[in-house]
Amino acid sequence: MDLENLKSAYQNKQKTGFSKEGILKMISKSNPPASKSIRVQLIIETVFWTVFTAVYYDIFDGHLKPVLWNFLLLAAVCFILTHNALGFKLVNNPINGETIVESLKNYQGRIKTYAMVSIVSRVLAIAILLGYFMSTITLTNQKIVSLGFIAFIFPVQIYLLNRVWKNRKDQINKVLVRLQE
Repeated sequence: MDLENLKSAYQNKQKTGFSKEGILKMISKSNPPASKSIRVQLIIETVFWTVFTAVYYDIFDGHLKPVLWNFLLLAAVCFILTHNALGFKLVNNPINGETIVESLKNYQGRIKTYAMVSIVSRVLAIAILLGYFMSTITLTNQKIVSLGFIAFIFPVQIYLLNRVWKNRKDQINKVLVRLQE
């Protein structure tokens, strides 16, 4: 069911709201705004981090790194994978209200919280990953230049992540505004 049909049906109900069962039925035919892109992102990240965890010890000489860095790296990856599992739950369970508008508002609030945690978890994971790789190197001028480049990329990535999540939140907000017209 597309948005226009959903809006029309909603208006025909004279804004009395649909039942929770009705909302579930409609959602089973289509997904809430931004859920497809979130789902794709979560799948790609989960596959990447799982493969990374399986090969990091041999490929990136985990046995030569301090135990603390190995532990932090695995903890960060576990945090990201747990976060992704919670993201799947969020995306696959958008119904959390008695009416479409109430459900979408609740979904929007959960997306805002999830977006903030997502950005913080990425920053933390990258910082730990960087620390892991730097834990056994001796700094030279060339390596300092490389670190400077990475230090420049770090805020760019945060900006891009913020932008991605802002676009997703804006999609939900547009639908909310259209439903409330």
